[in-house]
Amino acid sequence: MSEMADRIDVITDLLMGAAYADGSLEGREEATVRRLLGELLDGAALPAETDARIAGFDRKAFDLDAAAAHFRADSPERKRKLLELVVAVRDADDVFDTDEDDYMTSLARALDMQPEEYADLALEIQELRTSLSDVRRSMPPVLLTARKNRE
Repeated sequence: MSEMADRIDVITDLLMGAAYADGSLEGREEATVRRLLGELLDGAALPAETDARIAGFDRKAFDLDAAAAHFRADSPERKRKLLELVVAVRDADDVFDTDEDDYMTSLARALDMQPEEYADLALEIQELRTSLSDVRRSMPPVLLTARKNRE
């Protein structure tokens, strides 16, 4: 069995947290969670308890810091592997969402990882955020007002 299989419940929660990070669950994300968990279990079928955990996942009750605490004492390599699993879920729907990337970054911080340990996994969104901010600042006030009224 995989070195992380003994914490399959916590890993399930972390992966489901990643799947819901953008506020919704896509079929490809759930399929990716199931595939990754199966790989952690060396290809074995997911236990009924894991299926139930996936189906009953409550994103509002999920506590990222509490889940991450189970891995804080792990080696940097294990923490990195956990982040790579989360990134696989993040990328499953082929939609690049800042909330999903923020989730991965929040997990890395909760694991007490240094930015250089996961920087290559982060989307290059800081530049995008800066660009969007610059565009908003350059928009005529009329457009900004119309945008606020829609929100």
